[in-house]
Amino acid sequence: MKETNEGTVFIVDISGYSRFIKEIDHFNGMAIITRLFNGIIEENHLGFKISEIEGDAILFYRFGKPVSVPRILLQFKSMLLRFQKELQKQVREFSILASLSLKAIVHYGDLEEFAVNRFYKLYGNTLVDAHRLLKNSVPLDTYVLITKEYLNKTHEDPDGVPSCGFSQCEIYDVGNLCYTYYPFESRSRSKQAMSIG
Repeated sequence: MKETNEGTVFIVDISGYSRFIKEIDHFNGMAIITRLFNGIIEENHLGFKISEIEGDAILFYRFGKPVSVPRILLQFKSMLLRFQKELQKQVREFSILASLSLKAIVHYGDLEEFAVNRFYKLYGNTLVDAHRLLKNSVPLDTYVLITKEYLNKTHEDPDGVPSCGFSQCEIYDVGNLCYTYYPFESRSRSKQAMSIG
């Protein structure tokens, strides 16, 4: 089965993951990450499908028109609050948890979905670009990065888009990628923080 459509790629990524797995035992590390990922998935109120869960990230996607910027920011906020709640339950026992934070990449474009055995995978330049954007120069640990392609496709009234974002472009091996990032408050860091909803 193969389908070509336009859609949204929404990657939710745990910052600080590499240090975390180096400093915690396997048993507790896996149990904590499982709870964090389950919490994020349970807060998926916009009906995203999951393509992959790998390492420190969940790759969500959905076909069709993109949702508004305020709604995508509220979706991330819901996931972030649940993530922070799960961290707080165990941060006294495992101080390394205080260094974990959450970020998201939101991109839009052509996506192909294909079946491999019983699993569905995504393919295409949109996915490649979204993965490249995980490595960016945003000077924060907790934020939502929304690409120019996504913003252009929403056709929103500029008055309806939060004005607290910061726009920039970066050059990657795939070309110039432009985006706006929206800072969120981290429990451990509160600079340039925003409040949505």
